[in-house]
Amino acid sequence: MSTPSLKPITAAEAPKPTGPFHHAMRFDSLVFTSGQAGRNRETGQMGDIGEQVDWALRNIGAILDAAGSSMDRVLKVTLILRDDVTDMAAVNEAYTKHFDVVPARTSFFVSRLKNPDMLVEIEAVAVVG
Repeated sequence: MSTPSLKPITAAEAPKPTGPFHHAMRFDSLVFTSGQAGRNRETGQMGDIGEQVDWALRNIGAILDAAGSSMDRVLKVTLILRDDVTDMAAVNEAYTKHFDVVPARTSFFVSRLKNPDMLVEIEAVAVVG
């Protein structure tokens, strides 16, 4: 039996982490991403809730690619939404564009996120291979 391996993941195509953490950690065939803000990785801008969900998932896609996985291998997603987000139709519309088969999902509403312009933070768990 082989020893499980733990590997930090950094993706050049995703915004740099804003603290002492990696984009993701890979443990054997599983990848656990850090929470990703809905920030345009080219401009640094944040838009409305649909745009933020789209960019957060694009960033997660880049991280998964760097880890040897992809969006079609996502098992579980956690959405952390600011509690004043009322347009869940826009959230779901942007969300479903990234998945052929939507993974398991949990959503939390919180009073605030790290940046006052952040409306959402998203993390994912995916399988490699």
